[in-house]
Amino acid sequence: MDMSFRPPVDWAWLDDDVRRASWADEDFCEIRFSAEEVDRFIRCVLPLPVPRLKSEFRFGVWMSVSDQSWDIYYRGFHGGDYAQDGCFGYLADKIPEYPKSSGLHANVWFSEGKQRPTVELQDADHPLVQAQRNGIDVTQIERWIASTHSG
Repeated sequence: MDMSFRPPVDWAWLDDDVRRASWADEDFCEIRFSAEEVDRFIRCVLPLPVPRLKSEFRFGVWMSVSDQSWDIYYRGFHGGDYAQDGCFGYLADKIPEYPKSSGLHANVWFSEGKQRPTVELQDADHPLVQAQRNGIDVTQIERWIASTHSG
């Protein structure tokens, strides 16, 4: 089982003008605060190995990327032909049980066709980076799944 996050901005928090100028779908999100200030996000996959299952658990995450990277990915999305292999991005989601995960630096690797890009967290002294390198335990996945079904 994999988990994903809603768009990286709570639309209710945006003022009416920004909300009208912005948009999001399953793969892209663009928040237009003004003509000069635009935040762009792409939906990606953050894999975490699960050694005990010889598999991986994947989070569907949003990555904040530069205007140029967003344009390259957006143009290549439907045909799967990208002007470069990937880009740099910032994790825009807070991963449960990993404090201060939003903003982590990452390499974003584009995939063929409409497959979502893969996130490779850059080296940092952060538990989520270690989890991506060394793996997570099945009990952690069980806690995440239970938290989505509580309340």
